[in-house]
Amino acid sequence: MKNKIRNTFFTFIFLTANAGLCEQTRSAVMQTGVIKFALAMGGVVLSSLIIFLGLLIYNKIFIKHHISGSPVEDILKTPKTTEEAIKFFIHKNKIT
Repeated sequence: MKNKIRNTFFTFIFLTANAGLCEQTRSAVMQTGVIKFALAMGGVVLSSLIIFLGLLIYNKIFIKHHISGSPVEDILKTPKTTEEAIKFFIHKNKIT
């Protein structure tokens, strides 16, 4: 048990010695970390915009919107017969 504690103590001392003794090392490491994080977040924003614009163009070109009445009235209206229920289901799920 004493050997594990001693080995852990020496490992921490030797691994952190450069960062504790040299101010330039700490600031240089922090700056590159911030830059890497900013580049990663920039990539996320860029890919999100590309996906958004691609889906927007896809919807404009390939998806035809059918507007029949207001959606609130269609949702709140309960079908009275089985045939109306089937037609409502097909219309809402765009099967036809």
